[in-house]
Formats: sequence, C-alpha cells, structure tokens
Amino acid sequence: MRKKLVSALVLLLVLSAALIGCTSSKTDGKNSGGSKGGNTLIYGKGGDADKLDPAVVTDGESLIVTEQILETIVDFDKDSTEIVPGLAKKWNISEDGLTYTFELEEGIKFHDGTDFNAEAVVKNFERWAKSKDEAQFAYYKSQFGGFEGEESAVIKEVKAVDKHKVEFTLSRPQGPFLKNLAMSPFAISSPAAIEKFGDKYKENPVGTGPFKFESWKRNDTITVVKNEDYWKKGLPKVDKVIFKVIEDNSARLNALIKGELDLIDGLNPSDVGKVKETKDLKIFERPSMNVGYLGFNVEKEPFNNVKVRQALNHAVNKEALIKNCFFAV
Repeated sequence: MRKKLVSALVLLLVLSAALIGCTSSKTDGKNSGGSKGGNTLIYGKGGDADKLDPAVVTDGESLIVTEQILETIVDFDKDSTEIVPGLAKKWNISEDGLTYTFELEEGIKFHDGTDFNAEAVVKNFERWAKSKDEAQFAYYKSQFGGFEGEESAVIKEVKAVDKHKVEFTLSRPQGPFLKNLAMSPFAISSPAAIEKFGDKYKENPVGTGPFKFESWKRNDTITVVKNEDYWKKGLPKVDKVIFKVIEDNSARLNALIKGELDLIDGLNPSDVGKVKETKDLKIFERPSMNVGYLGFNVEKEPFNNVKVRQALNHAVNKEALIKNCFFAV
C-alpha cells in the first residue's frame, strides 16, 4: 500500500514538470495536442480513480488527481524527498522534538471561497484522529501510530495558536514526522465542503490547489480546471487538465502518437526505444523509489530454515530478472 503511495508522490513531480513543459509554447490560447478547446492538457492514464478524497484512498490513480486539487502543509522538494514549505511557510521544532509549530501562508482560500487557516488544519486532523476508523483512514493510523486516545498514537494534540499558526504536540518524538505530513493523504480539505457533502465528499473534493475539480465520468475522464485565485503566482500553466482512462499501455501510447493525448504514464519498457526514435515525443525519466521483493512466511516449512532461504536467494538470477522484466541493461 505504501509502495503505491510513494509512486504517486513521485509521479506528481513528473506531472507538474510535464504541465509546464507541455504548455511553455502554447500560451496563445490555441489547442494543445488532442484538446478540444482552450489551453487544455489531456493526460492519459491506466485506470480510473477510486475516490477523490486523498485521506481515504491508497491507489496511485486517485492520488494523481487529488494532488492537483489539494495541498499539504509541508511538501517534498521537486527532485528529492527533502521537506520544503507547503501551506505552511515556516515551522519551529522544540528541542525535545515534541512540539511542532507551523506558521501558515495568509490570504489563501479553498476553492469554495472559505478561508484556509489554522482552524481548518485542526478540523482536518480531528476528522482523522477522532474517527477511530482504521478501515477508512488507514494511513493516519499507519503513519501516526494510532487514533486519538490510543496509547500508540504519536499525535497528542493539534491546536490553533492563532489564525495563521497551528501547533502539533506529540506523545513521543517521531523522526519522519515532517515527511509524514507531506504525504498526500494528509492534504487539507475545506471543512465546509466536508460538512456540505458528507459521504459524497469523496466525489466532490475541495482544496487550495492549482486546479479545481469540475467533473468525473466514471471509467472515462476526470476534469479539473484552473484555480484563477491560486496563491502561487504564475501557476498553473494550463486552463484545464483532462485525465483520460485508457487501460492498455500500448493503446495509450498509440493515442499519444495520434495526437489524441498530450501526456501519458505507464509506458511499456519495450516501447521506450520506439518513443525515443519519435521526434515529437519526449520521455520524462526519474530514479525509481519502488522496492520489489520476494517474501517468505518464515513460520512455515521449509522457509523457517535460514539455509533454505539463503539457497533460494542464491538460486535467483537477479540480472536476468532485471533484463527481462524491466528491460534494463
């Protein structure tokens, strides 16, 4: 589950770069690629989203979309996992590592026109912490140890110090606390929208991000439109993004070649050479953060014998797997 999330986080960086790269020469209002009007980018992906509330999903296809709509209080740097400001412009950590005080950006509004402030951050964390619902908010318990009142919980209290300052008190120090806050499930939603839509919020996300949710045609398209009041000047670079579902990798690539799409993910490794030979296409490459492994149930024979596990490890031709499964050299 976490593996998928990390992939989505990194993919967001690729998407952000691609949005800029694909539109740098299309600022005159003309169509881009297969778009049907205006400065629109059509992004081909391999599957539909499950839900559009990042707090309750674990799949990358959902998070690719929600990361354009909602933002976290701190973020990962574009080309690394270093922590940089997000909705919080700066923060202070107490010497004992138990108190984190965040100073938030001012003047930001959610897409529904309500204010982003310290109280909004508090209400989001209360929504997760007070729920005691591991099935729905699995990542909250996974990353922060437990829900409110549980002995294992890392977060003891979240409170608004003033309108633009929020304080987290921990029950014990947690080394990756800032990195956990930067993960997509902890993006800040509009409390008013959560109250308005209730169980339907997962189909009507409202955040502070560069794009606002417009529509969702299941198993076909999700459309987001430019947030004209986005707090980061000069962004976003396009007026609209349409996420188009084409499940088959080869079919998705063909749609790109024919000009029906502007950007895709999920390229077959065997097609990399073909793409590199096509002058009108460009590949965005990144180091992998995924880990593939073969696990053993060490409580069952014969895998409870370390010698058996070692023998199997030595028997696996790892270079052949890399070459034939990942088409690497």
